[in-house]
Amino acid sequence: MPPYEIRPISAAETRHLRHVVLRPHQRPEELVYPGDDAPDTVHLGLYVEGKQLGVASLYREPQPGSKSPTEWRLRGMAVLAHEQGRGNGAALLQACIDHAARHGGTRLWCNARTTAAGFYRRLGFSVEGGEFELAGIGPHYLMWRAL
Repeated sequence: MPPYEIRPISAAETRHLRHVVLRPHQRPEELVYPGDDAPDTVHLGLYVEGKQLGVASLYREPQPGSKSPTEWRLRGMAVLAHEQGRGNGAALLQACIDHAARHGGTRLWCNARTTAAGFYRRLGFSVEGGEFELAGIGPHYLMWRAL
């Protein structure tokens, strides 16, 4: 794999991959997530030779049932299908983990598609609770890891 660059991007710059990889059936306005423009939110893009291959967004948001101000939510993580399995997602997720930890995070959580659960497990995440359905998107697990 050629050298990659991970850098902060705008919320708008995440939406193409959110659409192509995660939600091809949704309209553009449905790809705007609550908190996208919050002051603590960070969006990261992974680039190889100037081409965006992956995106992820981090929100300072407690896990459901918690009120902890030190929890971060990972959302909208997407890597182009033909670039998966090459370490791009792991590098992008590690950058997210590092950002949350540097900013006082003690826990990172996400609603992971069941098809991605193995990826998250390999990077230290655990499943909490049972599988659940996100309407119009599919089966998910709540997953988390300590920072």
